[in-house]
Amino acid sequence: MSHTPKYPPDGGYATPTNPAGYPAAGSLTQGWFAVTDPGYLKGALLGAGLTYILTNQKVQRALVKGVVTVWTAVQGGIEEVKEQIHDVKAEMSMKGDADKT
Repeated sequence: MSHTPKYPPDGGYATPTNPAGYPAAGSLTQGWFAVTDPGYLKGALLGAGLTYILTNQKVQRALVKGVVTVWTAVQGGIEEVKEQIHDVKAEMSMKGDADKT
């Protein structure tokens, strides 16, 4: 009786020559160094970008300044919506009072 694991042992990717995603015999590190894999390249670029952001103070300041600007704009928008709701309620109240007379 043969026992096959439910998932590939290294989380490998399925390919046309390896549909189950299992590593080829003797290549346990293939997933770590698959430089031609688009996922590997995306991960490397993302890691490099995050490292740059986390270590460069100018970029950090610009990022925080941008977040603060966006947050301020969101808060202003929320306050504007609240004001418009208050105005609509006041108009409805005035219209209801005028209809009663």
